[in-house]
Amino acid sequence: METDRLIEGVVKIRGYMRCGKTASMVALAVNEIKIGHFTPDKVISNVSIPSYGIEQQRNSEIIDFLARMKEEELRGWLILIDEADQLFSHRGYTGKQQSQVLVNIWQTMKLDNLIIYTMHEGLGVDLIFREATIMSLLPEIIGDRIIIYTIDGRFGGDPYLLEIAPASEVFKLYDTKQTVY
Repeated sequence: METDRLIEGVVKIRGYMRCGKTASMVALAVNEIKIGHFTPDKVISNVSIPSYGIEQQRNSEIIDFLARMKEEELRGWLILIDEADQLFSHRGYTGKQQSQVLVNIWQTMKLDNLIIYTMHEGLGVDLIFREATIMSLLPEIIGDRIIIYTIDGRFGGDPYLLEIAPASEVFKLYDTKQTVY
């Protein structure tokens, strides 16, 4: 199926601390809003982006949203999860709720939703979350440039370079020291 979307489905941004994971997620989210794929009122995020009216939600609210996504057919949502390895650790709880929440993630594209999540290098997310991920991105900040490389996924593993916005502009959009809770 052809699409005009640069990213879609479930997208992972991974890397070491302070490499630009959250900045890349925010830049991609703002780009999706600017080109009209999503509106700020249809964004749920555990990172606030005040200039777009996006308020930080607790991790428990993100989990609740994902749990309801399939049953309530919540369509056209942009879901941003910073530090997803905290919410859905590969060693985290394996209760029925987590499993059901993660099974719902398989329905992301059918519901015209987009999940962008970040995770630290070396850590992982739950197996179901990993398997539902369509594309993995690796960010790098060089001077005032945020450069994002695809490292697998829809582009067949071929290196792909994406430069969304100057880092100095992206850092103004959110609090780089805001903790995820």
